[in-house]
Amino acid sequence: MSDFGGPGEAADPAEILTPLVSAATVRVHGREPGYPLRGSGFFVAPNWVLTAAHVALAGQEPAPGGPGRKVSIGYGDRMLSGVVEWADPAGHAGGGRWPAPDLALIRLLDGVDHPCVWLTERTAKGYTTNRVAYFGHIPMDGEVVAYNGRCSISGQLGGGGLLKLGNEDEMPNGVSGGPVVDLVRGEVIGVLKARRTGQDGGLAIGIQELRRIPTSGHGTGGDDLYHRVMTAHDLHHADRYAFVGGQEPTWTDAHAEIGAAAGRALTPGQRTVLLGMLAQLPPPASTRSLQDIVGAVRGTPALGLPTAPRAWRDGLGLLYDLRRGTGELEAVLRYAVHAATADRTRPVDEAAERVLWHWAQDTAAGAFGLTRLFRNTLVTERKARLRARGNPLTGAAAAAHTGIGAGLRADPAIGLGTEFGAVLDPDPYVAATAGSADGGGSPGGAGEESPAGRIRPEALLELIPRGWEPGRLDWRVCVVPENGEVECVEEDFRGTPLDDLPARLRASLDEAFRRCDQPGYPAPLQLAVPGALVAFAADTWPLGPGGRALGSVRPVVIRRTDPPPDDDPARAEARQARWHTLHQQPPRTAVLDCDGGTPGQLPSDDELSARPRDTLPVLCRSAATAPEELHRLVGCGYPVAVWRREPVEPETACGDFHRGVIRTVHAARSAARLPRALAALRAAVAAGVPEAYWSRGVTLFYDDPTRRPLPGTDELLETP
Repeated sequence: MSDFGGPGEAADPAEILTPLVSAATVRVHGREPGYPLRGSGFFVAPNWVLTAAHVALAGQEPAPGGPGRKVSIGYGDRMLSGVVEWADPAGHAGGGRWPAPDLALIRLLDGVDHPCVWLTERTAKGYTTNRVAYFGHIPMDGEVVAYNGRCSISGQLGGGGLLKLGNEDEMPNGVSGGPVVDLVRGEVIGVLKARRTGQDGGLAIGIQELRRIPTSGHGTGGDDLYHRVMTAHDLHHADRYAFVGGQEPTWTDAHAEIGAAAGRALTPGQRTVLLGMLAQLPPPASTRSLQDIVGAVRGTPALGLPTAPRAWRDGLGLLYDLRRGTGELEAVLRYAVHAATADRTRPVDEAAERVLWHWAQDTAAGAFGLTRLFRNTLVTERKARLRARGNPLTGAAAAAHTGIGAGLRADPAIGLGTEFGAVLDPDPYVAATAGSADGGGSPGGAGEESPAGRIRPEALLELIPRGWEPGRLDWRVCVVPENGEVECVEEDFRGTPLDDLPARLRASLDEAFRRCDQPGYPAPLQLAVPGALVAFAADTWPLGPGGRALGSVRPVVIRRTDPPPDDDPARAEARQARWHTLHQQPPRTAVLDCDGGTPGQLPSDDELSARPRDTLPVLCRSAATAPEELHRLVGCGYPVAVWRREPVEPETACGDFHRGVIRTVHAARSAARLPRALAALRAAVAAGVPEAYWSRGVTLFYDDPTRRPLPGTDELLETP
């Protein structure tokens, strides 16, 4: 509602926005020797690059099935591998300009932290006449350098989203595929397409043409790549805005500084928060249902749209500039209520709906000019819509609706969402251990029971550091059959160098797995180590089929060989009680060492011991001190905890990790299914699924105090 422009001379939008856009603009290279520059692109979501199709597919023959072709992405001084997930057109045999929309999305196969641009959520009938800037990279004097220019939008060409750019600045070779930014609104509105040879200016493609990405299901359900990328985009910006510990300016800060929200219903911060909450809802049931909601809150249908809205963010964008003052705010708040009470084709996320409702309620209560009558209307409308809402699909019905088969795609404990499950091949481990939605089926962890109730066999690898020879380890590979009696396969006490372990152990582990594996049951590996080695990354060893990471095809259970930390029978009894509770009812996650990205200390031992038995502690920023922190948790009676092995930089926002852990634990519904869920996440990371990258290095402390403890210890650590 307020104008963010300060007194005195107005801020220059280009000066504020250019660093943000430049930081997210990348180079697109071919895979040939020397990595020739093909053009430019830009990050639109974590590990997703948007560019022009003619840039992404330059020099490549059309492939069966269209996209899926490899490219290289230049980001800073790094060269990253990527695959073209979608391109339209998927090829161009003729000469001349590629036909519209000429857009491509590239999925990075190498996970990397990076900024993203802000994509407009508006659905423009006509395009802005505001001054715009464009960005990219060009070859110069044998090097590739960043480039940006200024121009205006002078018109449109046809109905395919082509924007005619003015000739105020040069558009050299190499900038094709780069972003076009509205300098007044502070958002990317297009992708640079080409110079107009022999004519004035150039061409760009409007961002809203991304809505033409096809889906594998009806409406916006199924494997909706558009919803997948837009969700990641909005959560990225919401996380960085919420991360108060960050020092780098965000796009929300820039919107406030340039006055992009002057006179509007929502401040830049409210807009970012709202888009982040909408992104956590399942997608609209259909485009038609979304248009009906927009029409209901606008009071009139949105007509004459070049592309129909598909995601909740698109519907919100149709409410901007509708009416000034409280009228616009009322429409936005009613839209939030409708989104939080809409019919679903996927299981309802009640927590996300409640958060959105409370935001609308609190915003209405704090807004100047909104009456009590309107606030009462919001309450009445929400109740009526909840009563009228059809029964949401849940469990197997939801999987059947989306046409998702068994294995990784149908597993509700993966915590990824079915909208992109189809991009993965079913993982043999996950497919073999997929259980029912109510927490049944095979838990996939140590001491796993067969359907007949017998304990299944497991492989055991014990590592023993040689204190007098740093970097060298003794080892023993064993089989632990159903009766629990350890059978040694091979051992070596001559001190194996750490780097040589995977190759040296391959044959012994293969033999142990052959003895333990059963049809539909790839046996877990117990890795027994002292407490100082609990972060040992054996799950990353390329010992799986085809060189896959070991932890992506079977559980890798790290067990401490140190004596247990407590001699108090009461604490041992508390661990057993917590263990049973976590396996009999849904766990309750609690991040103990991080508050919105700000590192903190674990609570006192008394406070930890007093927490409810269903508490599942999560460590976000304790990688460096994890052995000590986990030791404390075990001493306070905790048999299960989640932490991440790799350190987190202080400037890194961690909302995706918090959200991912909570979603995964909630979907698992029992601690018994967490090993399988984390193995599936590891498989998704190995398959290059960006939405799973938050789980890199995630580890599950899984201390079973009841079954098959090692001599002298009963402490387990489960890594995905």
